[in-house]
Amino acid sequence: MIDLRKRYSTLCFYIAAAAIIISINCSPGWAQGVPNVLAQNPEIQLSAKLNESECKPLVADNETSAPIVISSLEKTAWSEYLRLTDPVDLPLTLAPGESVRLAYACFTPKIVNKEYDGIISIRTSSASESTKIHLHAVSIPEPRVNIVPATAPGAVLAFDPATIKEGTLISMVGRDAEFIRSFNFKNVSQHSITVTNLDFQDHDQRFDVVSIGPGGSLPLDVAPGASFSVKISYHSFSRIPSTNHLLIFTEQSKEPVKYEIRGLQLPLSSMEWNKHEGQSSK
Repeated sequence: MIDLRKRYSTLCFYIAAAAIIISINCSPGWAQGVPNVLAQNPEIQLSAKLNESECKPLVADNETSAPIVISSLEKTAWSEYLRLTDPVDLPLTLAPGESVRLAYACFTPKIVNKEYDGIISIRTSSASESTKIHLHAVSIPEPRVNIVPATAPGAVLAFDPATIKEGTLISMVGRDAEFIRSFNFKNVSQHSITVTNLDFQDHDQRFDVVSIGPGGSLPLDVAPGASFSVKISYHSFSRIPSTNHLLIFTEQSKEPVKYEIRGLQLPLSSMEWNKHEGQSSK
């Protein structure tokens, strides 16, 4: 016989548990770890890498038993790298126990290893003087990068599957998130070589063969002393170096000739405009 009371009790338990979970998940996103800007001497910390941004909400929480009217939100001391976004319309009445996001404070640094401060004044009906929010922002330094000198575009690299198993390092350095470089591989042997395929050891979607010449297709016969060109594209996901191996397969060898290849999108701190700006700002 089915115990309906037991089933009803179990059902009530799950409904209550679900209600608690929903209550937790529906709480404001700023409920944890974000200071109340109406509190005494609130401070907000911001940090970001060069040309990246961090934003934090300015949250007003009425912890009193009476309504509070927020009349204005003003920047009284400011840096050009700080900004307020998505402000609400003011004046605004905040009921007891109510929370509202007034705006976002954002920081986008243009100089590395610098600190900035800002002050935002909030005028309310509950205080004779405006509440001041202190913002402290720090630009995070980029990781140190060992920049290997770039292999000159169009450089001629020795190629012979019989005697060269590990070829010259190819270094691709550029300023853009995607750039292309062309290199020439010279047959330094005394015999004709047939190139059958080109590939990369790691298929990490950073390096791609764009084209091969002359002819634009494989297999390709390369006479002694002749060269063939390979255009390679590099796709950067971050400003730190990536390493792979270009593999050139031939009919003359079971093993491909390997060329270590290194790609780097230059750090922003190495740009001439940023060096000039950093030197001129004390």
